[in-house]
Amino acid sequence: MTAPPRSVRAAAAAALALAALGALGATGAAAQAGSGLELPPDPLGGRVLFAAKGCAQCHGIAGRGRSIGPNLGEGHFSGSFLELGASLWNHVPGMSVTFDVAGLPWPELEEGEMTELLAFLYFIEYLGRPGVAAAGQEVFADQGCAFCHEIGAGEGIGPDLAGLERFASPLYVAQEIWNHGPRMLASMRELGMRAPSFAEGDLADLAAYVRQQAEGGAQERLLLAPGDPNRGHEVFAAKGCSKCHGRDARGGEDAPDLSQVDLHRSAEGIAATMWNHGLVMGDFMRERGVGWPIFEDSELADLIAYLFFLPFADLPGDPARGAEVFASRSCADCHAAGELAAGGAAEKGPRLAGSTAAASPAALMAAMWNHAPMMKTAILGEALPWPELAGADLRDLRAFLGRQAAAAAPPP
Repeated sequence: MTAPPRSVRAAAAAALALAALGALGATGAAAQAGSGLELPPDPLGGRVLFAAKGCAQCHGIAGRGRSIGPNLGEGHFSGSFLELGASLWNHVPGMSVTFDVAGLPWPELEEGEMTELLAFLYFIEYLGRPGVAAAGQEVFADQGCAFCHEIGAGEGIGPDLAGLERFASPLYVAQEIWNHGPRMLASMRELGMRAPSFAEGDLADLAAYVRQQAEGGAQERLLLAPGDPNRGHEVFAAKGCSKCHGRDARGGEDAPDLSQVDLHRSAEGIAATMWNHGLVMGDFMRERGVGWPIFEDSELADLIAYLFFLPFADLPGDPARGAEVFASRSCADCHAAGELAAGGAAEKGPRLAGSTAAASPAALMAAMWNHAPMMKTAILGEALPWPELAGADLRDLRAFLGRQAAAAAPPP
C-alpha cells in the first residue's frame, strides 16, 4: 500500500591584524596539528557569554531581540570556525563605530570564550523551528502512519503513538522511530507498503501532531538537552558508524566523507536524513556485519551534534600560501616573522616569530579580536583600508605562523 504523495511545503595592513600574536607570548612551538579545535560539551552554553559580552545589545538571535546589527542565526552563521572568525573580523570597523558612539568598552574574549561564542552562533541552526501540528497531520497521513498506528485509541497493527506525547523534543520521537525501524520496515514490506521518507521539518511537525492528538497528556514531558558533540564521537564509534565512514567520519572505502555532506541543518533534519539513508544502509550494514544501532538516553542527540559540527573544524592551511598572504597584505611592513626578519622590516608591531597565538584557531581569533581597537587606530593612522580576510586566508596564515614559531623554538 503506497501512501499518496504530499504537496511540497515551503519548507591588513593585514599584518596589523596580527599584532596580537606577539602579545600572547613567544614561548613554545605552535606547529599546526589537525584542526586544533576543542568543542564545548554544551554548545548552547555560549548564550550566557553572548549576553554577558553585550552582543545581545545589538544582535537578535533567529529573529528575536534587538537588531541594530545583523540578526544572527537562521543560516547566517555557517561555515568553518575560521570562516566565521573571518566574518567577525571583517565586521570590526562597523562594529567598533557603534561601540565608540555608545561609549561601550570593546568586549575582550579569551581563547575558550571565542570557541564557546562561535560554537553557539554556529549551533543556532541545530535548534530548528517549532513543529506545526497541522503539517504533522499531513505527514502522518502521507507517510502511511495511520494505516498501522492510532493516537490514543488503542493499538492497531503497530503500537499506539499516544505514548510519544511525553517526548517534548522531536529528537526523542526520531529516536523512538529509529529504534523501532527494523520491525516497522519488516512489517511494511509484508504489507506491500513503501517505507516512510522524511523531509526537513517533518519530524518536528509529526511530534507536534502526536502531542496535540494524544488524550490526557503526560504529567511530565521528557526534555532532551542539546547533544554533546564530544560524546557523539564516542557514540559514532560504539554504534559501528566508523566501520564504514572512518574513525573521524572522513569517509571509508564504501562510505562518503560526512564532513562534505550538507549537515548544517536542524537536529531533526539530520535525524530525518539518517532515517532516509538507513533504508539503503540497512542491507549494506548487514553485509558488513554491523547491526542496526539502537540509541538510548541522549545518544542520538550526541551523535547528531557530532555530525553537525563536522564541517566546523578547519582543515590544515598551506604555509607557503600563508607566506604569500603575509607578504601581499603588507604584514611585513609592521611585523617580522621568522625568516622574514632579515628583510629589514620596520617592526612597528610585535615580532611574530615564536608566538604561540597560532597554536589553535581560537587563540588566533582571540588575539586578533582583543587587539582590534589598537589595530584599527594604527590602520587608520596609516590611511590604509581595513584588511578583510577570508577563512582560507586565516587557515594559511595560521599554518605559516605556526611554521615560523616551530622554527624559532629552541632545540629540545
